[in-house]
Amino acid sequence: MPRASRSLSFFGATPIFGRAEYARAVGRRPQDRLVTGMLAHHLRAGNIRRISRGVFASASTGSPDRFLAASRLRDGGVMAYRSALELHGCALTQSGEVQVIAPGEPGVVSMKDFCCRFVSSPGRLPLTEGVMRLERHGLTIEVTTLERTVVDLLDRYGLAGGEQELFGSLDLVADRAGGLDLEIDIDAMVRFAAKLGNAAAAGVLGYWLECERSTLEVPDSALQQLRALAPRQSRYALGAKPGQGRAATGWNVILPNDVVERYFDS
Repeated sequence: MPRASRSLSFFGATPIFGRAEYARAVGRRPQDRLVTGMLAHHLRAGNIRRISRGVFASASTGSPDRFLAASRLRDGGVMAYRSALELHGCALTQSGEVQVIAPGEPGVVSMKDFCCRFVSSPGRLPLTEGVMRLERHGLTIEVTTLERTVVDLLDRYGLAGGEQELFGSLDLVADRAGGLDLEIDIDAMVRFAAKLGNAAAAGVLGYWLECERSTLEVPDSALQQLRALAPRQSRYALGAKPGQGRAATGWNVILPNDVVERYFDS
């Protein structure tokens, strides 16, 4: 098939792509100058449009899928944190920021319709664990499992958009699991918390699971393991400040008042 026809066929089947993907489709090496010339030609012809450096969208694509686009910005990227919650259908609200764990330096890349935040992987919880594949528009992206996502967000709660956003999303997780719309692997959560090594995050996870014990069918063994991982002495967590927090009884973590009150008052 001539390269021009091969290119148009590729654009029709691939709504978002990186330079390397295109080069493979036309039988060239990514660094070849000819690839640069071919992409420039198709940009001028209106067959494709540039999303960011080295990432393009087919002209037939409407508003580009931000998760697909972000996944093509850096090799080895995995959708994570609040973005993973969105992909699992458990985010309280949508965000204009796509969060990706990826090799290389952390940082933010801004594009027309959204921005992509690259985050380094937690040191003791490698990116090879707790990752699954999802399909979007015929293409695959990698995303942290829901179990790992919850643990990751308790570790870096600032990426959740605040404690209200985080616990509103956790309410959705519990509601969907209670309605049998979602399966939660509690043992996997405990394993991720143990590997992460953040005692405060383990304490918050234990507190949440205890509050949702009946809904999520949390076994005693899981709570016992998390108590062993929780802080030995009281520690502020989730941004709680002295005089403005409330103790999560039995877990040695002091949380923002509204987090504890949502369960205390329920």
